[in-house]
Amino acid sequence: MPTPARPAFRLATAAAASALLLTLAACAPEQPAPTEPVAEPSSEPTPSPEPSETTPEPSPEPELVFTMPADCTVILPADRVGTLEAQGLTLLGGPGSLYGDEYFGDQTPEQLIGGMSCVWGQEGVDLSTILFSVAPLNAVSRESTINELVAQGYVPFEREDSSLAFGVLGEEGIGPAIYNLITDDAWFSVLNSLGGQTGFDESVLFTEEMRGVAYGAIE
Repeated sequence: MPTPARPAFRLATAAAASALLLTLAACAPEQPAPTEPVAEPSSEPTPSPEPSETTPEPSPEPELVFTMPADCTVILPADRVGTLEAQGLTLLGGPGSLYGDEYFGDQTPEQLIGGMSCVWGQEGVDLSTILFSVAPLNAVSRESTINELVAQGYVPFEREDSSLAFGVLGEEGIGPAIYNLITDDAWFSVLNSLGGQTGFDESVLFTEEMRGVAYGAIE
């Protein structure tokens, strides 16, 4: 009995179909590899980086150095000298004054340690006079000056800048107002014949002005 040919046909057909699929696969266009998205150009300008602000280091405060005034004409600020002259006061005693150091019968405590004293006032009017004094100090003379003031009954007051103040209010028309200021290397004092609160307040102001001139803080 003859062998049926159908299975061979099926095998041939399957082989032909497989060959066709392989041929089609080989002829199919190759798919492109995915690419990274390209950024669209921006119409906005690119901001420039701002320079970083650097804070400059603060300069150290210059150290104030005490300088002994040359004479009584420069012991106070120029504006204060003009004010005293406008009040009818004259520089009567001390270096550079009308009568010089001969005005004083005895040397003042400041003069005894190398300082100077200056008197402004109306000639012949005792209650018009103001005595300004300044003297350099070292460690020894500073200690002895403080001890002497305390022995006279002054009570020291330590200020914020470590200087020491000694004062007497006085009584207007009777006793003078007195103010002493002692720094590390200088002694400033004012004796105001006016006395009382007004005279004392003036004395404090005058002393601070003398100090400012001597340390170069004011002119």
